[in-house]
Amino acid sequence: MATSDVELDRVRRVHQLRSYRIASVLRIGVAGLMIAAMLIGTRRSEWAQQSILIGAYAFTAVCSLVLAYGPSRRRIGMGSLDEMRRLEPFAFTAIDVVALTGYQLLSTDGIYPLLIMTLLPVLVGLDVSTRRAAVVLAFTLVGFALAVVQDPVMVRTIGWPEAVFRFALYAFLCGTALVVVRIEERHARSIAGLSALREELLAQTMTASEELQRRISESIHDGALQDVLVARQELIELQSDAPDDERVNRALAGLQSASERLRQATFELHPAVLEQVGLGAAVQQLAGFTAARSGIEISTDIDYPIRDDIDPIVFGVVRELLSNVVRHARAEHASVSLQINGASCVLDVADDGVGVNDDTMARRLGEGHIGLASHRARVDAAGGTFLFLPAPAGTHVRVQLPIRV
Repeated sequence: MATSDVELDRVRRVHQLRSYRIASVLRIGVAGLMIAAMLIGTRRSEWAQQSILIGAYAFTAVCSLVLAYGPSRRRIGMGSLDEMRRLEPFAFTAIDVVALTGYQLLSTDGIYPLLIMTLLPVLVGLDVSTRRAAVVLAFTLVGFALAVVQDPVMVRTIGWPEAVFRFALYAFLCGTALVVVRIEERHARSIAGLSALREELLAQTMTASEELQRRISESIHDGALQDVLVARQELIELQSDAPDDERVNRALAGLQSASERLRQATFELHPAVLEQVGLGAAVQQLAGFTAARSGIEISTDIDYPIRDDIDPIVFGVVRELLSNVVRHARAEHASVSLQINGASCVLDVADDGVGVNDDTMARRLGEGHIGLASHRARVDAAGGTFLFLPAPAGTHVRVQLPIRV
């Protein structure tokens, strides 16, 4: 699947979940209107059967609300379970059509149940698929026509011209709803196209940034670091002639510290170990460097014996997250877990500091701190997920990326 198609699918899922949640709230209101219409606009002899239908529909509306806003529903789009979830909005819309049409069929000379049927195009208009909406609206038109034709009291009271007019008015409402769905679908395509372009530009920018970091790393390693090591070696030889000279000892200590810092800088800019022995060893070494530099206790649980194209992305995320722990978290302990789960790489980074969430990240992005946001966007562009998970204290970030090998 092309990048634009993947992005279009993602945008559609986001819009579908949003529309599904709005419709689930509206269903509660529709159920309330059905009860009110039964009490003031239909015959008492019809209440028993209408009550059964309304009760079933109200139960369905509550189920829709629970499913739409349930805590387990973080996103739509991966796995067989999510394929079933994609059918939920369509299934509940079909129930809307059956329930509201049936309610009208059970009502004799009920103008209010007929008016409630006009809410169906509103519920369908929240969809983002023109074809699906067209099918549902066609069924609602048939249901509306049946509701009018089968009610002899209504036809006798208003006459056929007005009955035809009501049907035409309802058909116009359905057509308007279909136009709204079509506009929303085009809007989703436009957003997907812009998002795909943004991700492509971001990927190119990150690739250029990595290349620049690699060149700087090589320049430091082959230039300044070598000069420091040569000077240090000269001082070691000088120290053998004057072992008690404090100035030589201080210079040696300074050069030793400088060489260690330069090695760490070259590693964090572009770790050669990432290309030589893989991501697992690079993350282990980065955690060790970070712990030694910051004094934070960092535990690791790494089981990643493969090589993959996503390795630089994952390493960049680990580097940024550990950097945030050191600079902002005020943590005493942190942990890094890198595992393979099926066809995915799963990274967990947690600490016991002050805590960061999506709102904090959005605020920092508004202040110009784009580091973590850029890595998150790159993870999204690679088809992965970047989530802040609930934690009793501090921050827990989980990154999951599909393995491409």
